[in-house]
Parts: sequence; structure tokens; C-alpha cells
Amino acid sequence: MALLSDDFVTADLAEAESYITRNYGNVDLTADRLTFAENSIGDDRFALRSLAVDGGYTADCALEAVIVVQSAQGYQWEVDGVRGDAVAPVLFQPGSTLACRLEDTRVRVTALPLPALTDLARTVYNDDTLEVRFDGHSIVDAAMARAWESVSTMAFQNAGALGSDLLAATVFRSVAVTALEAFALVGDRAERVVSVQQQQRAYRAGLAFIEDHASLPITVDDAAAAAGVSSATLNRAFRSHSLAARTPAQHLLAARLDAAHGDLVRTDLESGDSLAQIAARWGFTERSLTRAHVEVYGVRPQDLLGR
Repeated sequence: MALLSDDFVTADLAEAESYITRNYGNVDLTADRLTFAENSIGDDRFALRSLAVDGGYTADCALEAVIVVQSAQGYQWEVDGVRGDAVAPVLFQPGSTLACRLEDTRVRVTALPLPALTDLARTVYNDDTLEVRFDGHSIVDAAMARAWESVSTMAFQNAGALGSDLLAATVFRSVAVTALEAFALVGDRAERVVSVQQQQRAYRAGLAFIEDHASLPITVDDAAAAAGVSSATLNRAFRSHSLAARTPAQHLLAARLDAAHGDLVRTDLESGDSLAQIAARWGFTERSLTRAHVEVYGVRPQDLLGR
């Protein structure tokens, strides 16, 4: 996915007003000074925004995404008559106007567009009818507050490296799943917990089967049968729990490629296997092994053989 980033800073009131209005909604600059800086990065799935405000303003925001806000002192908010600060993380969702007051503060905003969040939630909870709606603004308990702090810190620390598709996918999944768990969703939590546990068991069983039998002519259907679930259910379990939402087929390919790579670097030209033999052992042709190996390792397998 295309990654968009922006760095904006100004001490000009008119420029600040224009930028804030364009990105957040109606704004009222209540001071005769304002230095506003924002760094933002993200794609269609999520965005990370770091704000530094010296001075003050108020804004009325019509939200287009679910956002989690955390700040130093100096951030006050109101939604439908409920008020608070954001020293502890708070969540806001589309459907109501967020009125906020910022003064001499630093703010981190994590934005999760509802379509991407809903798609992930339906995968995680194995429910194609799930509509994501949060029940309140606060984190459910202290343990989940620590979990959110950990994943949020990780995301913002890695913001500069999100040009990597793998890292961006991993950060999105970590942030989105933690938000779904840290803030109460409308609906039966017990049913969702059971669904997640079932998927975890299927994922672990399918993963173990794939890694133990990668050298054999197995299929995803075989892995699903070993896990005691349908192929569709195993696919959903992998999308929900594997690194960067790998499918079972992608994991099987990766396991075979890793094994072939190991054979390549251990093989002696005089006594070892040929490239064709190594490729065939792990279910590749010479051409497909070369293509996959270059894509993942950045070097042709021929250049490793016999080193």
C-alpha cells in the first residue's frame, strides 16, 4: 500500500488555521500566538500523528476514523456531554463531534479507518456480520492500558521505517488488535474471546503441521484437516494470528524457501546436491526457487551454492 507522510510546522496563525481546519475540522484560534507542528505517516489502514502545540486553539472535529489520543497535560475534550483529558489514552469514533481544546501540549494520535478496522475485527473474531462500535472512551483496565502503551510506543518509534510493507502490516495488526481488545466493543465479549481461542488453537496446530511436513507434498487442505477445521477457517486463523497476516499457503511457501536456503548454504559443490535437486526437494522448480530466493534474500541461489 502507498505510504503517505507529511511534516508541517508553522508559527503563522493563518497557516495554522488553514491546516487544522483542513485536517481536523472547524477551529477557533483563541490566542494571539500559536506554533503548530505535526508529523504524520500512514496508509489506507492506519495513520500515526505527532502534534506539538505552543499556544492554544479549540477545534470541532467530525471524525472519519476511529482515533486513540494520548497527550501531556493541556488536552481537554468533550463528546456528547462527556468530558475529560487524554493523559490516559482515550478513544473517539465516527458518529459524534469531538470538541477539543489544546494548549501548550504534545499529542499522539493513532487513526484507524473504520473499513480496515472492521475487516480485521471480522477476521480476528470470525464473524462476518460484526460491526465495530466501541462502548465508551476509556481503556477497560490497567493491564490493557499497559498493552496499549507498549504497542503505541512501538508504532511511533518505528514510524520512520514504515516504508517496509512487512513492518507496516505488522504495526497495523498490532495496533488494531490492541485497540479492539483495550477499548470495550459493543456486543458479547465472552463470545469473542471463545472465537479468538478457537482460532489460536487452529493456528498453532496448522502451523506445527506445516513446519513439520514442509518437505512433503502437503497442501493447505492437509494442514486444515490436521488442525480439525475447514480450509477457510484455517486461512482466517492465519490471517488473524500470523506475522503480517500471512495465509497458510504463504507460510508453507516461506517454510519451504527457508529450508531450501539452508540447504543451499550448507551444500558443497563437489559432494552436495545440485540446484535442481534442492529445488525439487522443497517443491520448487529451478526458476521458481530463483525468483522467490531473490525476492526474499536479495541474491540468486546459484550464487550461494557451494560457497
